[in-house]
Amino acid sequence: MKDPDKLLCILRRDGFILGGNQAWKLFLKHKFDHPPPAFLHDILLPEQENRWQRVLEKLRRLPGTSALFACRDRSGQVRYLHGRFSAGMPVLQSAIQASFRDITARYRNKQLCRQNLRTLVRMAANTRTAVALLDEQGQVRHWSRHAARLSGYNRSEVYRHQLPAILAPEQPTAIAPLQVATEPNRKTTAFTEGSHTLVCRRKDGTVRSFDFCVAPFSTGQRSYTAVLFTETAQISVNPGKIPQLAYYDPLTGLPSRALLKERLQQSLAEARRFKHPLAVLFLDLDHFKQVNDNLGHAVGDQVLKLAAKRLQDCLRGNDTVARFGGDEFIVVLSGFREAENMPGILRKIFASLAPEYCVEGHRIRLNASIGLALFPEDGQNPEQLLRHADTAMYVAKKEAGDSYRFFSPEMNLALLAQLELESQLRQAVGRKDFFLLFQPRLDLQTRQVVAVEALLRWRHPDGTPRNPESFLPRLEKLDLMVPLGEGLLQQACETCRTWQVPGRAPLPLAINLSASQFGHPGLKQGLVAALQNANLPAACLQLEVDESTLQNHENCACDILHDIGQLGLHWGLDNFGRDYISLQKLKDLPFDYLKIDRHFIGDLSSDQNDAAMVGAILAMARNLGLTPVAEGIETWAQHHLLLAMGCRQGQGHLFLKPCDKNTLASFLDDTPDQPAMPCRTDLAPPF
Repeated sequence: MKDPDKLLCILRRDGFILGGNQAWKLFLKHKFDHPPPAFLHDILLPEQENRWQRVLEKLRRLPGTSALFACRDRSGQVRYLHGRFSAGMPVLQSAIQASFRDITARYRNKQLCRQNLRTLVRMAANTRTAVALLDEQGQVRHWSRHAARLSGYNRSEVYRHQLPAILAPEQPTAIAPLQVATEPNRKTTAFTEGSHTLVCRRKDGTVRSFDFCVAPFSTGQRSYTAVLFTETAQISVNPGKIPQLAYYDPLTGLPSRALLKERLQQSLAEARRFKHPLAVLFLDLDHFKQVNDNLGHAVGDQVLKLAAKRLQDCLRGNDTVARFGGDEFIVVLSGFREAENMPGILRKIFASLAPEYCVEGHRIRLNASIGLALFPEDGQNPEQLLRHADTAMYVAKKEAGDSYRFFSPEMNLALLAQLELESQLRQAVGRKDFFLLFQPRLDLQTRQVVAVEALLRWRHPDGTPRNPESFLPRLEKLDLMVPLGEGLLQQACETCRTWQVPGRAPLPLAINLSASQFGHPGLKQGLVAALQNANLPAACLQLEVDESTLQNHENCACDILHDIGQLGLHWGLDNFGRDYISLQKLKDLPFDYLKIDRHFIGDLSSDQNDAAMVGAILAMARNLGLTPVAEGIETWAQHHLLLAMGCRQGQGHLFLKPCDKNTLASFLDDTPDQPAMPCRTDLAPPF
C-alpha cells in the first residue's frame, strides 16, 4: 500500500527534477513560489548544496543511500526532509529515484532534547553536588568532577560501567535502589526513584556513607537517570540547634543559603512597595585556593572567618551578608537609595578586605572580585539577581580580579558562548579533533634545518583550524591539557623518529609545555614512556616553556628544569619578552636557548626601538651562554638584519609555514640539496 504522505520524485544526476508524484507537486506548490524549482539545490539552504554531491558519490558504490536535507519554505521557515535515493532503472537513463519525508517536527524535537541534555550536563559540571547521568542500561554516561573527587574514580574509569559496581556498597542487599530493573518486553529500564543512604567503598578503600537522590527523566525517545549524591555528615545534633544549623553557616556564623533566600525575598518585597533600588553582590576571594593548597584548610577556614567578620563590620545592620559556599559570599544591599552611591560602598568593602590576615604566623593578603545585579533592571526575583550577579563576578575575575563589574545583558551572551566553547572542547578531546603541525627552525647563515617545532591546532566544528590562543586557556581551566598533551607527545615523538637519518646528526623536535603540563608530577614519567615507545633518543627532544609558566611555578621551576634535563633533552625559553622574568632568576635556570618573541621581529626593519630591544636580547643571550632564536621571520629584510646583529637561528613563514608531517618531510628532503642563500652581513641594524 502506497504512503500518500511520501514525496516521490525522479532526479537527473545534475539535480534537475524530472517529475514527481502528487504529494511532491503539492509540497513544491505549497512551500515554494510558482513555477516550481527546476533543480534540487534550488530548494536547499546554501550550506546544503554539497549534500547532493555526497549522495551521488555514495550511489557510485552502493545501490541506495539516504540523507537529511534542509530547505526554506515560502514563509521563511526551515523544513527538514529525510530522503532515500536509489539508482533508477535503465529505462530512466540512470536517473535517481528519490523519496522524501517531511520530518521537521521530529527533527526539531530531537535537537531540543539534545540541547536540554547538553544543558543538564553543563549544569552538572558546575554544581557542587556529585552528579552521575546513567543511560537506559544503567551505565554511566556523565561523571562530574565532584563525583570523581568523592569516589576517587575519574571519568575514564567509570564510563559505561554500572554504578553499583563502581561504588561497591558494603551491604549487597542495599544496592537495590541503584540497580537497573529491565521491564519485560521493553527497552527502557527503571530505577527506584527517591532518596537513599548507602555505605560505599571509595577507590582508595575507605568506607563512606553517601546520601543519594535518584530521578529518572526522558529526552525524546531516550531515557536517563540522574543520580545526585553527597557524603553524609557524621555529626550528632542537639534538637535545639537544628534551626541554627539550617539557617546559619557553621564556620562563619553568617546566614546560609536558606536564610539568604528568605531575606532576599523580604528585601525585594520592600523594594517593590517603597520603590527603591536593591543590589545583590556576588563576592569571590581571589587566589583563595592557593591558601588552602599551600597552607592547609585549617588556615583557609580561619581566613574565611576573618573575611566574614570584616564584611559584617563594614556594612549596615539592614544589609545581609551570607556565605554562598567555599570562598563565595553574597551581600544584599537594601539600604541605599541612589545607584550613584554604589562605588563608594564598594570601595568600603574592598578596603575592609585589603589588610593582611595574620593566621598561625602567616601573613596573607587577599583581594576580591565582585559582581553586581540591580533590582529592578537586572532581575525581578532572587534567582535572576543571584545568577546575573554571579555572571558579572565571573567577568570581573576573568578580566583583572580585585575589581567589580555591573551586570549587562551582553555578559549572558558571552557566558553562553564560553559554555558552548567548553562543550566543544570536551567533545573535541574525545573525538581527537586536535592535531599537530610542524615548522622548521633554520640556521640563518646556511639555511640548514637545525630543529622542528610541533604546533598544536584544533579543527573547529565549522571545519577551520584554530590557533592555541583561541582555546588553550580554556583547556587549561577545564584540566584537559594534561591528558591531551600525553597523546600528542607520543604522536610527536613517533613522527620525529621518521626524520632521523642514520649517519646524520639527530634532528630535534621542540614541543611547547603548558603551565599544567609543566607542573604535573607525572611529566618526567610521561616523557620517558613517550621516548621509549618511539625508540627516540632524548637528545632529539626539546621542551619549551614561556615566562608566565615559570612565574606560576616560581618555587619549583628550577628543580623541574634540572630534574627533566637529566634525561638528556634540552630546554628552551619561549616568547621571551612577552612577559616579565627576573634576569637574576634567568641566569640560574638551565635553559639551552631562548626564542625572541615575534612581536619584536615584525617591525624590526622599520622600528628603531624594536631593533634596539632585539640587539639587547641578543647580547644578553650571548653573555648567559644561550642560543637566541628569532620567531616570526617573514621578510628577507628581517632575515638579513638578524644575521647582521648576530642571530644565527630563526623560523617563520619566510622559510615554511606550519604544515603537516608529509609536507615537512618533503621540505627536509629538499633542504640539504639547496645552496645556502647569499646574505649581506654588512647590513647594519637601524639604530
